[in-house]
Amino acid sequence: MRQTALILITLLAISTSLPALAAWKLDDSSSQLSFMSVKKETIAENHSFTKLSGNIDEHAQVNISVDLASVDTNIAIRDDRMKNFVFETSKYSAASFTTALDKSLLKSLKVGQEKKLSISGTVAFHGQQQPVTIDVNVVKLSADKILVNTIKPFFIQADAFGVVAGINKLKELASLPSINYVVPVSFSVVFTR
Repeated sequence: MRQTALILITLLAISTSLPALAAWKLDDSSSQLSFMSVKKETIAENHSFTKLSGNIDEHAQVNISVDLASVDTNIAIRDDRMKNFVFETSKYSAASFTTALDKSLLKSLKVGQEKKLSISGTVAFHGQQQPVTIDVNVVKLSADKILVNTIKPFFIQADAFGVVAGINKLKELASLPSINYVVPVSFSVVFTR
């Protein structure tokens, strides 16, 4: 009887600690990553990607992947040109962001509570990796759902990722005098477990 009670207590302890260790999965249907382009020096346009994936593992390692072929600029020919000439999706199908969070954050955050963070991580895009620091707001929406969104955009420099030639090709094809090489990026992503 004592051994059975000990087994039950052990199982109960394990089962109550599992949610804290469980991985969080990015909910693509509730998440968005967008970027802005500026052409002709004064015309700004918003664009997005429709397919994101990712997780936060039990060690608080964050991985977010962007399917570059899912670019949506609201103009089909421009989407195709971006895939072919800028992103070169036949060679580089995805971009990613990785970082590590403080393990205690997800455990200590209470439902309805939000926390502002400055997180440092790595963007991998077009065969290059660059460090980036992003200011985010983390909100625990429920026991099994968190929202992470940028407080302000972060910037991708085209020359750091080797895509200037692709942008120049877009300029040529669209007969544009300029397209900015600095791209502001923002996101709002939901993770569930």
